[in-house]
Amino acid sequence: MNREQVWKAASDSLRASFGRLLDVRDVRRVRRVAGEAWVVTVALASSAGDLHVADVAVDDSGAMTPTLTADHVIEAVRRAERASRRPPVEDALGELGELANLAAGGDDELGLDVLSEAQEPVEKRVEGALASGDADSLAVARVLLPRLLADHARRGATLFTMAEVEVKLGEPSLARGYLEAAAREFADRFDLPALEKTAALELQLAGADAFSGSPVRTLLERSRARLRPIEDLFEARSLAALSGDARRTIGSSATLRTLSPAETLVSEGDPARSLYVVKSGLLGVWLEKPSGGSWLVRCCFPGWLLGESSVLGGADARCAASLRAERVSEVWTLDAAAVRAIMDADEAFARTIAETKQVHRIDSFFSMHETMGQLDVQVRDDVLSCIQRLESFEEETTLLPAGVVPRTACLVARGSIALFEGDDRRRVGVVEPDSFYGVRDAIHRIAPAVSAVAMPHTTVAFFDAERLQRLCERSPEHVVAVLERLG
Repeated sequence: MNREQVWKAASDSLRASFGRLLDVRDVRRVRRVAGEAWVVTVALASSAGDLHVADVAVDDSGAMTPTLTADHVIEAVRRAERASRRPPVEDALGELGELANLAAGGDDELGLDVLSEAQEPVEKRVEGALASGDADSLAVARVLLPRLLADHARRGATLFTMAEVEVKLGEPSLARGYLEAAAREFADRFDLPALEKTAALELQLAGADAFSGSPVRTLLERSRARLRPIEDLFEARSLAALSGDARRTIGSSATLRTLSPAETLVSEGDPARSLYVVKSGLLGVWLEKPSGGSWLVRCCFPGWLLGESSVLGGADARCAASLRAERVSEVWTLDAAAVRAIMDADEAFARTIAETKQVHRIDSFFSMHETMGQLDVQVRDDVLSCIQRLESFEEETTLLPAGVVPRTACLVARGSIALFEGDDRRRVGVVEPDSFYGVRDAIHRIAPAVSAVAMPHTTVAFFDAERLQRLCERSPEHVVAVLERLG
């Protein structure tokens, strides 16, 4: 379903149950472990303006979760009533006027700062401070630059500039910290020129001996290795197990296409008709933001297979993301019908394609996840490599018993995991879809006090505890902190 279809389905459902009392105010795409979904904002129209009633999820059939009732409407009215009794917020324009009066009298530096910031964008103030280059101006740039980190597309460049400022201010240790952060941003985008520039400054600050073990050098070498072109279509991991007639069938239907930088291969929501394998260069995966626009969530290097929806999603399958060349790139296009015929005859190959699709879904979910989204792509790749298996359960099954150090951690893709305590199996909690369970216990080898039981019709991604432990042992503290917060 596309956005317009979801909007219509939700509106029709609300009209049937509530007449003209409720209406749709926003529809946005969200990423789930099991795939894409839509979230619809429902409002109650009143003389005082719209009252937010609920945000509901809509699946491909048009069904809404939760099902709205009169209780939801009553609670929205009560929330509005409670809000109306709160003291009014002071007039911000009045406060700004007071600051302007103080600034006009020359007695208040804060007023001048506020007015200056209101009149001139932070970017311009930073440019001016850097152009001046004296110690006082650089100190101003040091304060202002962190405000620019909110621009996701320019985070790496901002961090690199912050490092340069610290070098000029005589703080090389701070500069090296910013350089490592910048290198991770550049590695996420496989921006080799910027990464090499970062490595050059790191070498200058650290010296040759320390540079050999530097995280910046490691990121540079890993990026260079991943960008090496593949010569043969069947070097792609998803196709490597094929042989004989299957290789000849796919090879004869494959065509090689060359893309210019910024050229779009497919757009999110387009009909899914082909699979793609990156031969050389770099493809960016772009997802639509709920607030509008798009966001580069990862780059795919030579050997990656993409477009699995074309063979798994049925006749009306749509592309789950936009694919765009980030540099001159070569991509093999595979005929979906030919690949589907081989999947029908080769169960192991069909399972490989399905697992590849699921990993890509989890990766998209990670990129939009409130906690996992804080990690750079390299770390998210390491976490994905910890996936041991995906398994579905049609009846109640104990996954992690109480009192036993877990050998896996869980991510619920569908259904739920119930948590039971004591011999009488007292139910004390539920782990819903798109939620983690047992990550901290797996990392720190802690035996849980409750038993985790998969409910009927539940699908779970299992992460190997030993791999997670090794990942934490070699990762910076902030990575471990993020993983500990999962679930």
